Order: sequence, then C-alpha cells, then structure tokens
Amino acid sequence: MSVSAIFGARLVLPPPSSAATKAVPLTLGGGHGGCGLVIECSSRPQKKATKHHMKTRPRKTRPSDIRRRPTVYPPLPPLPPDWTLVSDDTSSEAPAPAPAPAPPEAVQSE
Repeated sequence: MSVSAIFGARLVLPPPSSAATKAVPLTLGGGHGGCGLVIECSSRPQKKATKHHMKTRPRKTRPSDIRRRPTVYPPLPPLPPDWTLVSDDTSSEAPAPAPAPAPPEAVQSE
C-alpha cells in the first residue's frame, strides 16, 4: 500500500541524505511547474488488469495449435414451410398476423 493511498494525496518532503529518492515534477498547483521529491513506497508494484492479462495469457506453442483453423459446419437445412423467419428489420414492413380464431362457445344444457 502506498502512502498516497493512505493519505489521499502525494507528499512532498525535503531531500534526505540518501540518493534512493528521485526528483519528479509535481502537478499539484493547477499544473504549474515545479520540482519536488515524491515518496514511492512500493518496492514491487503490481500490474493493472489489462497489462497483467496480456503478460500472463496462454500462448499457442504446439504446431497443431498454431495451425488450427475455425471449424467449418455444413449449412443449415431450409426451414419447414409452416415456419416464417422474422427479423427486427422486417417486422415493421411485414403485414400484421391473422387474428386468432375465436374460442368455441360453451354449450349450456337446459
């Protein structure tokens, strides 16, 4: 965990006697120039998600995997004549379906 994560901002400190710190320009004052020392507390920073996934993704190493192509399937058979293919583009131009037949009337016994 870095100091900036704990305190919510970067800290500017006077230069210590060791040469382990480095000078980094600060952008705190609305983008005005300036140079100060910034604490970097992470000795082993972690990669962000996309960079990590790109580095650790599985590689194709076998020749059979490298030469692999997508599977080719035979075309689908035609639809039965009582089925109709409807897409979103043609739904506004298609005629309205026929109304459903009325249910049979109930027979009353006398």
